[in-house]
Amino acid sequence: MPAMIEKILIANRGEIALRVLRACRELGIRTVAVHSEADRDLKHVLLADESVCIGPAASRDSYLNIPAIISAAEVTDTVAIHPGYGFLSENADFAERVERSGFIFIGPRPETIRLMGDKVCAIAAMKAAGVPCVPGSDGPLDDNDKKRTLELARTIGYPIIIKASGGGGGRGMRVVKLGGDPAQRRLAHPGRGRGRLQQRHGVHGEVPGEPAPYRIPDAGRPARPGYLSGRA
Repeated sequence: MPAMIEKILIANRGEIALRVLRACRELGIRTVAVHSEADRDLKHVLLADESVCIGPAASRDSYLNIPAIISAAEVTDTVAIHPGYGFLSENADFAERVERSGFIFIGPRPETIRLMGDKVCAIAAMKAAGVPCVPGSDGPLDDNDKKRTLELARTIGYPIIIKASGGGGGRGMRVVKLGGDPAQRRLAHPGRGRGRLQQRHGVHGEVPGEPAPYRIPDAGRPARPGYLSGRA
């Protein structure tokens, strides 16, 4: 059997950190809590075996500060780093830095995070693996081909959602309910939102009487070219 990890640094805060801490305690693994100056009295900090202040209250200067987190792991002789969720958990560069610094990253491989971070590439990978996917444009939209974009939307069937190919948390989503919807201008200029189109009830199951076998809660911050995706 592989050797048990002896000490884990939890690169998160609050309830998320507490959940990781509890699991570690049940497994007999020592924990290191990192915290901002404002969070020094939070419960996960008080319950951890060790704690390290990694910066001021602002998240960008503490929980998103990769060098500070790596340094905290080094000074505490940590073996592995658990990102929890949110913050740096989906940051491929962070995962890579962790591994290059000689620590175990508890999470996906950096290349997997990068692949799944782009929904166009992620769907292509799922299809290649034989995973059923919501039908759509099968690739990124062409900002300069208005006719094809509108034809794809009609083929998918309204209502549809324009979704960005990157990011998450529902940001960048735009609903187009009908072909004559004023929001349809977004279909003619998908590059403004750098999005994809997705059949609304294929994502949310909001059409009465129709099943929703697929639920895709994340959309994305406008960032990269997108694609069309539709009814399951």
